[in-house]
Amino acid sequence: TKDNLILKQGLNKWTNGMQHKIPVSATFTLFKYINIVPSFNYTERWYMRKVEQSYDPSASNNVRRDTINGFNRVYNYDLSLQVNTKMYGFYKPWKKLFGDKIEMIRHVFTPSVSMSYAPDFSTSRYGYVGTYTYTDTDGEVRTQTYNPYEGLPYSFSPSGKSENFTFSIDNNVEMKVKSDADTTGVKKISLIDQLGASISYNAAAKEKPWGNLSMNLRLKLTKSYTFNMNAQFATYAYEFDKDGRVVEGNRTEWSYGRFGRFQGYSGSFSYTLNNDSWKKWFGPKDEKDSKGNKDKKNEDLDEYSDDDNENKEEEDNFGLRKTEKAAIDPDGYMAFKMPWSLSLSYSYSIREDRSKQINIKSMRYPYSVTHSLNVSGNVKLGSRWNVNYSSGYDFNTKEMSMTTVNISRDLHCFNMSCGLVFGPFTSYNFSIRANSSMLTDALKWDQRSNTGSAVNWY
Repeated sequence: TKDNLILKQGLNKWTNGMQHKIPVSATFTLFKYINIVPSFNYTERWYMRKVEQSYDPSASNNVRRDTINGFNRVYNYDLSLQVNTKMYGFYKPWKKLFGDKIEMIRHVFTPSVSMSYAPDFSTSRYGYVGTYTYTDTDGEVRTQTYNPYEGLPYSFSPSGKSENFTFSIDNNVEMKVKSDADTTGVKKISLIDQLGASISYNAAAKEKPWGNLSMNLRLKLTKSYTFNMNAQFATYAYEFDKDGRVVEGNRTEWSYGRFGRFQGYSGSFSYTLNNDSWKKWFGPKDEKDSKGNKDKKNEDLDEYSDDDNENKEEEDNFGLRKTEKAAIDPDGYMAFKMPWSLSLSYSYSIREDRSKQINIKSMRYPYSVTHSLNVSGNVKLGSRWNVNYSSGYDFNTKEMSMTTVNISRDLHCFNMSCGLVFGPFTSYNFSIRANSSMLTDALKWDQRSNTGSAVNWY
């Protein structure tokens, strides 16, 4: 409701609702190795009104809506049970082929079964779904269902009965090798960080009870980079309906002796460059020098860290600023520091192209590839200026994506920012806001490129 009507309007005129949630879960161990996790979730909502619908030819869209005030209680619940365990396999490679550098390869296999149940809250016994009848233009009597609590806070759509079973597996493969660089004498290398698959089955569904098969792969290529890939395989095969259109039928791909229909996969590569990247690549790597000057380098890192110690202004106990002395580099000059970062991200995906003709023999659509390159980062100009930017390039449309630049300046009690957008929707916005969380929405000045927003002091 509006703030000036809180004490003048009755509760029935408010858009109101109250929700309670009671989650209950536990963990048990069966036969020492099998983990069992049962859970129960109960949700209840209270409303002070509901909207009943009825057929009325003179009303808008032939539907009459009547608001009925009064206390209404709506609840739903669901049950679930998860069972999982871990199995370990060890393999020692053949020394004649690999030498004694590899000590052991370990495979961790994690199967899991999840079961969930939720009753059909759309039945008449719960009263969450309203109905009314009408006669259509052909003279047939139709029944229309509706949700009397639609649009109210915490509203939910009652659905059919659900009895889901989810089967999933996970695999992890690691290798332990000898290493002189590690204090323990060995080093772990991740060969496959995760290789998993999952599929579901709805026992309450009358048609198409099986879900699609999902698979994911995660590889730790370096310490700072992880490769992820997700793929899906459809369970049910394509077929032609009576009108000659391609639809997903009720027969599975397995019944034709085929694996699930490959729907596509997506993945991305990303890497971040910053000030330290150049030091790692092109900086001195003399081991003797690094050990002899270890303490000095630590001091330098503290002195020139990204915490903006140089020229950093702080507040004393009276709220006044005090300025520290500028940092000096080893040559006696004022230290120059401009922290920056640049993130490059390449995304790609392969999907079925249903805009093209299907292959009648294999009942497969051709695949299309989409890929793009995204760039983002920031540059810190001094202790109070900050610049953030983002852009990209779509290789399919051969166009630049929307480019944004945001420049901000810390004004101690206020913050000034300017946002620029280049591309199809070129625009700008400039604002000055109070830093205090209590005043940031009350004390501000905004200027935008669109004419719809006024320029006012609040």
